[in-house]
Amino acid sequence: MLACALVASASPVFSQSSPYRGLWVGEVSLGAVNEVSVPLDANNVPRAPDPNVPTPTSDAANLRLILHVDAAGRTSLLKQVAVLSRKAGIQKSESDMSLVTDERLYGSFPPQAATRVSSVVFDFGDAKASAAVDQIADKAASAAATAAGQSGATQATVAAAAQAAAAPVVTQADAAAAFNTFLQTSLDAVKVRAIANGGSTVAARAAANALRDGSFYADTRGVEMLDAIEAALAGLPAGATQAQKEQLALNTAAAFAEASPAYDGFLAGELFGDMISAAATAAATAADAIAPKPVSAFQTSESGASTAAVSTAHGLVTGDEVAVFGAAVSAYNGIHKIVRIDNDRFRIAVGFRAGGAIGAYSAFTAIPPLIVESPAHGLKTGDRITLRDSLAAYNGKHLVTSIDANHFSIELPFESDPASRGMWSMRSGEITAYVGTGDGSAGVKISAPNHGLNNGTNIEIRGSGQAAYNGVKTITRIDADSFSIPMAFAGDPAVKGTWEIPVPIAGFAPPAVQPVLIAAPAHGLADGDRILISGSGKAAYNGEQVVTVVNAGAFTIPLPFDTATGNPAVKGSWLAASGGQWRKTAAIRAALDQVAKVAQARTAALGVKITPYSDTRAPDAVEQILNAIVRATATEEAPLATSAAKAAADFLASALPRYTGPSSAPSIDYSSFVHSQEFTGSVATASAAAAAAAAALKEKGNLLATPASIRDKALQAALEVLAPAQAAASRALLPALRMSGDFGPEGSGLATQIVLPANHPTNPFRHRRHPDHTRGFDIRRVVKLSFLPAEEQLSAAAYGVDRISGVYDEEIFGLHKSLGPNKDIGLKVRGSFQLNRVSQIDTLNGH
Repeated sequence: MLACALVASASPVFSQSSPYRGLWVGEVSLGAVNEVSVPLDANNVPRAPDPNVPTPTSDAANLRLILHVDAAGRTSLLKQVAVLSRKAGIQKSESDMSLVTDERLYGSFPPQAATRVSSVVFDFGDAKASAAVDQIADKAASAAATAAGQSGATQATVAAAAQAAAAPVVTQADAAAAFNTFLQTSLDAVKVRAIANGGSTVAARAAANALRDGSFYADTRGVEMLDAIEAALAGLPAGATQAQKEQLALNTAAAFAEASPAYDGFLAGELFGDMISAAATAAATAADAIAPKPVSAFQTSESGASTAAVSTAHGLVTGDEVAVFGAAVSAYNGIHKIVRIDNDRFRIAVGFRAGGAIGAYSAFTAIPPLIVESPAHGLKTGDRITLRDSLAAYNGKHLVTSIDANHFSIELPFESDPASRGMWSMRSGEITAYVGTGDGSAGVKISAPNHGLNNGTNIEIRGSGQAAYNGVKTITRIDADSFSIPMAFAGDPAVKGTWEIPVPIAGFAPPAVQPVLIAAPAHGLADGDRILISGSGKAAYNGEQVVTVVNAGAFTIPLPFDTATGNPAVKGSWLAASGGQWRKTAAIRAALDQVAKVAQARTAALGVKITPYSDTRAPDAVEQILNAIVRATATEEAPLATSAAKAAADFLASALPRYTGPSSAPSIDYSSFVHSQEFTGSVATASAAAAAAAAALKEKGNLLATPASIRDKALQAALEVLAPAQAAASRALLPALRMSGDFGPEGSGLATQIVLPANHPTNPFRHRRHPDHTRGFDIRRVVKLSFLPAEEQLSAAAYGVDRISGVYDEEIFGLHKSLGPNKDIGLKVRGSFQLNRVSQIDTLNGH
């Protein structure tokens, strides 16, 4: 029950998995780059292009793009992924498969022919490992340069200073040990419980900031962990108990304390999938052997606070668990612990829906489609328009359905027909420049590529940085890419704006056929509930009806409202329809307890627990999935294992609590490297410090030496000695690179940075046989993905979406000198991307 309350999208604890979860594979088509040269125009005058604006290329370059979205909606860029069967030859469903990005895990799967997808364009390693080596060199070089500048400096004193400065890097580089120390001293279970009960986070926050700022690694896990705990607690309902608060905080903390996403891996693992399959079969068999018994009526109990089910000679005792199904009021259906009233009645803890008098009948107009009146609109079904300057709910881009020459519809519910109805447009375009006509006549030439306009067309210019240009204008066509407007030239503003052909809207209306809206205060019903209307002056209303809830005081029934007769003087009343069945669940639960895979999953769940935080995530997940299976089988008249398994899978995707862990954590390869002899020995042997000291003292003897040149020589010498360590660092793999932002058209887009360190052995500026090329330049690739709006996607952006599109931007620093007046612009490329979802598996490397 606590988990069901934690569905707020901003909470680090969530039940609704991302609708975009899974593996997405597609292609980027690059068609524009920025220009780095300064070409000559027709008059041989240099015209420097704007380096911020990529210009079209004569052909395209295509890249493969592989993304993975986890249950929390967090996206990772992949360089390769294999789709492997957990059991040889079995791929009946996605629970039989795993997405593997770490090649070293292949051996844990059975031999098989598998699908592997890769992209050579996105090849990245763990840059943190190279950064650790760089940090040793930097610290040693800086200290050596400073010590060399002191009077009486010797090789021994300078080397000692360099080694003393570099030695702490080894400890600081062990991010895992530093984080564990933070957990034990600043945010253990005692402190987490105190925070859950309103305690201060000041001391823990200071320690988290120190963890982040205390080394080059900049570990943000402590800060993120505190933020997550506070956000989770803030998302709790007001009535949450102390125990619920504490357990939620502990479970949230456990998601950060685990060395790898063990909880998500457990849910995505083979055992969990096998448990669901075996439990569904056992539960369906057990439920099928229990004949359901009828409920002849539901009555009020405890003054309406609960409901009594009438079932002759039910044979139940207080505390028995039953499943009610088929009741007209959906709130009655489900699993209940009952209280025996007498031999023929038992009570369930659900408020009674008493029915009552009907207040009024009317037409419900707030339904789609919205009918738009626009004389001689000229649109056809499937055209896309932009509607603006109307109600906020109406404005935006829409697909139209043509009704007749003067009317079309869009898929929005009717709200009202406002006095200011606004405009719609289908034709529009970008403006790239404003130029005076130059022939002495009044007029402004506007560059608008491929505008397709004719003489005398009325357009509206919007968003221009020169306000005088905005508004409705009559154009004169010049050529296919330009036209003029009759007004004085007022400059060429930086913000050009856009043009469009606006068409006025004459009116909005609801659909011609509207359902009946019934006023019924505090009805307590839900969509799909069945009611009986009686005593209405309009005979068509009387009888059983299925309701659609509008609000707490009204619902609709699927009958068309007639303006003349639809609201009779005698309104009548409503009550819940009869019907329903029940069966006991004890035998089903007993059958589940005998399933071997259930016992194994329960045992394995204990192994997933982060014991110091009294973590209950995995054991709770097992029991909640089993409850979903019990509910599915016990509430079916003819229980089926397939429907029970589907119910469990749906619960796993949409209701089982998940926990957002850290945005990043030390990779396995990074942790191995910082404990390796190649790394720790680089300081312990003092070789880097000695080399830096010797180079610093030598450069000091140069008459033209400066503090900067002394440091540079010391750094170069240290890097040469550290080359073996840097080579080892370059082998640190990073199977997935986390992206910031949001996947999908509703979010902010995605971004990430791929770094090839200056000292990396594969840096293109390094040359092992050239003494001046021992150090390159840091090469950074800043990748951004911007998704097209939902209405412009090739398929609906929701559950079941299998294709999504957008704009790809990349800026590369380090391969070329920086561009622009501030020297802060890299090489830019732009294009479009299209991704197809090939799997909904939301966890990588699960087994």
